[in-house]
Amino acid sequence: MFAIVDRNVNPTLQIYVSYPALSTVSALVSLSVVFQITRLFTQPLFKFNGLVQKMLVFNESYLNLREIILVHCTLQLLYISSNVWIETLHVSHSSIDMVYIEDETDNLRIVSVVNSTFENIRLSRKTKHTFEFHVHKSTMKNPIDIMIAYMVGVHVDLSESRGFPSIIHSFYDNPLVNFSSCNLTRQPNAANSVIETVTLDLSYNLLTKWHMSPVVQILYLQGNLLETIDFKLNFKKSEARLQYLDLSENFIEKIEKDDFVDLPNILYLKIRNNRLLDIHENAFSVISKLINVDLSKNRLRSLKRSHFIYLSNLKYLYLQNNNIKVVEGMFDGLINIQFLQVDSFTLCCAQPKAVGKIHCSAPVNEISSCYNLIDTPLLSIIIWYIALFSVFGNLLGLLYRLLVLRERKTISFFIYSMNLGIADFFMGVYLYIIAIANLMFTGRYGFEDDSWRQSPLCTFAGVLATLSSEASALFVLSITIDRIAIIRFPFGKFEKSRLVAKLISVLVWTISLLLSLLPLFGNQYFDDYYFSSGICISLPLSVLRKPGWEYSMVIFVAANFIIFIAILLGQFVIFTDVIRMGKEVSSKRTSQKKREINLAKTLIMVAVTDMFCWIPIGVIGLLTFFGKDVTAKVYAWVIVVVLPINSALNPIIYTFSAILRRKRQKV
Repeated sequence: MFAIVDRNVNPTLQIYVSYPALSTVSALVSLSVVFQITRLFTQPLFKFNGLVQKMLVFNESYLNLREIILVHCTLQLLYISSNVWIETLHVSHSSIDMVYIEDETDNLRIVSVVNSTFENIRLSRKTKHTFEFHVHKSTMKNPIDIMIAYMVGVHVDLSESRGFPSIIHSFYDNPLVNFSSCNLTRQPNAANSVIETVTLDLSYNLLTKWHMSPVVQILYLQGNLLETIDFKLNFKKSEARLQYLDLSENFIEKIEKDDFVDLPNILYLKIRNNRLLDIHENAFSVISKLINVDLSKNRLRSLKRSHFIYLSNLKYLYLQNNNIKVVEGMFDGLINIQFLQVDSFTLCCAQPKAVGKIHCSAPVNEISSCYNLIDTPLLSIIIWYIALFSVFGNLLGLLYRLLVLRERKTISFFIYSMNLGIADFFMGVYLYIIAIANLMFTGRYGFEDDSWRQSPLCTFAGVLATLSSEASALFVLSITIDRIAIIRFPFGKFEKSRLVAKLISVLVWTISLLLSLLPLFGNQYFDDYYFSSGICISLPLSVLRKPGWEYSMVIFVAANFIIFIAILLGQFVIFTDVIRMGKEVSSKRTSQKKREINLAKTLIMVAVTDMFCWIPIGVIGLLTFFGKDVTAKVYAWVIVVVLPINSALNPIIYTFSAILRRKRQKV
């Protein structure tokens, strides 16, 4: 309902009640019903909902009134006399032109304003006001320079308001003054007022400068437009009480040597999410009492021991989301450090030697540690054997075919198997590169990780591994298709088959080379694609989204899954054909059929080993795609053993089994 209240000298209040559908005052008055209510002034609470009136005045007739609530009201004037001892005033979703409160006796305890608009507000200028002042999402359209003279010892929260911060001249002994999100372009009354508050919140405004008060102990300045740590003060350095300073989410690019020289008592410093590129090596020397420092989400690339040498009291340091390179001994000055959060495990390797084990939070490295590229001792041995079989096994296989099986070089199978041997040989070279790097960096890998990952040799190794794995999969598919054709049409045109085999081989190498080289010539999407891991290959086997992870998911999981489904179907066809041929074989063609059957058996063994390699990678890739991570040990075994195992077994299956068969035939 709407209520219109008039002031009367006699103790009778006239209330006019009408339906809310009536929007005009004339209609409201003409259809109203008058009630005479006596003794109403004895009530301590007045609540008005939907009141529309020029003036709402409370005078000596309302001596017992303690609380006023205005909701959805529209007034030109709200006047509260000094004879009325109002303690609580709540205004919500209302519009009032002028509010005047004669609070000379300082009876007000709470003023709360939400989603309302005012032209101006005035309180007695002679009084030091001690009421809690809470304003949220409200606007003062026409603030006068000084509407409230003093606020003493209370919380003042004017967050997300407009115009309100400038109506208060001075603050004394306030636990909190909140001017956050008020669209301020300058600090309210900073030059000529007194702000004696423990906590001052100026966050999320448009400030480019700030003024320091000696009494402030906690200062929030995040989310402004500050480009430098530049402030004004009118007191001696020894008087500064500031202990907590938050400068996050600004545009600060550099910390100069003397930026904190006037704030020697700071204990907590947050400068996260700025544009920090450089910090003077002596910038923290004057604030040696620091306990907590947050420099995360910046553009820092280098920090030295000299930055931290004076911070012997520092316990918590946050450096994540930068691009800081590890330097041995860089944290040696932090003799009391307890918690360190960084981007890479390598920075944890530089923790102070004089300190016991600290809690260093960094993304888990799946395979490496501060001491070794391959941290699992057994794997660091196995990789040498797999590399040995991959390199020398495939090399011997190639020589065997070239020297012993020269008469078959026109056969398509010979061409495909030679190319498969070359692809698997490349995998062995890749494994030797990783094994040698692991040996070279033993004991201090954490300090060499960045230089190793960024090296041309690591990039070459990554390209070689990708080229080998994709070419090997495609050549096995080619051999499978070729064997189906040969078994079903044993007297086909081999000259035509040889030409097709050569063309397909060229196509396979071209596709594999393009897939492995594309990340080197891509845009920012492929940033550090081969640098993201110490093993120099970016497999999508972790929930951590590395650069180009979608590309890796398509190549190593989706594409290879399709390839090996095709191989599996092909092997099934070959198997059924072999069974059929075993039943139909005639005595005159026995030797030729046996050769074809043995070849098919060999091919099945190769395909099975390839599927044992890629099926685990595909399954783990799908699990991580849906957010299910695998342990670091599983990841390490997949990289070192499962991925290259078929490259080590192929020469055994192909070459040595062929040698044994020839020996049996001679016997």
